[in-house]
Amino acid sequence: MLFFALLAQAEHRHDATDEAVMIETPVRSAGHLLRDQSAILAGTVVACAYGRYPSLRARYGPAGQTESRQHAVYHLRHLADAIDTNSPALFNDHIGWMKVVLEQRGVPGEALNHHLVCMAEVLRDEMPSWVVEPATAMVDSALALLPAMPTTTISFLDSGDRLAPLAREYVHKLLGGYRSAGGRLAFDAVERGESVRDLYMHVLQPALQEVGRLWQINKINVAQEHFCSAATQVVMAQLLSRADTVVPCGYRVVVACISDELHELGARMVADFFDMAGWDTYFCGADTPHAGCIESVVDRDADVLAVSTTMGYHLHSVQELIKSVRLDPRCANLHVMVGGYPFSVDPALWETVGADGTAADADSAVALAGEWTKDSATAPRSS
Repeated sequence: MLFFALLAQAEHRHDATDEAVMIETPVRSAGHLLRDQSAILAGTVVACAYGRYPSLRARYGPAGQTESRQHAVYHLRHLADAIDTNSPALFNDHIGWMKVVLEQRGVPGEALNHHLVCMAEVLRDEMPSWVVEPATAMVDSALALLPAMPTTTISFLDSGDRLAPLAREYVHKLLGGYRSAGGRLAFDAVERGESVRDLYMHVLQPALQEVGRLWQINKINVAQEHFCSAATQVVMAQLLSRADTVVPCGYRVVVACISDELHELGARMVADFFDMAGWDTYFCGADTPHAGCIESVVDRDADVLAVSTTMGYHLHSVQELIKSVRLDPRCANLHVMVGGYPFSVDPALWETVGADGTAADADSAVALAGEWTKDSATAPRSS
């Protein structure tokens, strides 16, 4: 653990004088350091848990220890971005989600409690004080809340919405492996007069949320979840061609998922809604590098950049992209919108990452962009 020994020496030097503190203050944030060291720390956390609590080793064995280490890496990465965005809600939400995942697979909350206790201890032993303070505060908060966190979730299809029965049938068809039959349900609804927008918002979106929930509670496997997502992408492409034709509004938007973000369906829905509203829409898709995103904005002369992330541990990447956009003089008049699951957990995050606003869904994304362009001095352009 030479790296941490050197950090400890550096921290000791920081305490020598005020002048030393000013000179030695770390350039990187606490979250960045924690993220960089997550793999090493994860191994130490699991070694602590399996050493201190023999019941874990007896019950889960070497395979469980390997899986626990993978979980620890993700816990630390979520913690890192929660620290850098000053959002305890993000880490608490992640731990709550993980409790459901584990409980539904026969792993009691006690094991997660042991894991978090060891995580706090390892952080105190291995990290410098300027990382320890915010990190352990969040871990301790999650530990305090853990007993009251639920062990299961409720269905996204029991909302009472008039299209909920159609959404339930759509999920049933996809989970049976019947992509064409699922698509036919949506296409028949359009022929009966349902709008494509309503099908996106009240059938496809809750259906995908329900599929994710079913994986979380161990009712379906990863292959089924992936099948449903892939099938819905095909259905969306076919539905978009059935949407009402609109007059181009003259404004342009680039929609992208942040680098390393592989969940693209939500962003795809946002892009399709802009398309249906008459925007000149350029959808970059999943895992868009920062440089490519900025070049797309410049090449398209975009008015709005809509950035999506589903995973809370990608927020630092959102922040870095927006910082790069702000520093590029070619993007001086660009409005930046952010969206995705973390921004529903903590709605104030859009300000923290430097965006101009956030939208809870595709419909509100188009509405927000409309407000921006309505107030803009830039006149709409012909496509």
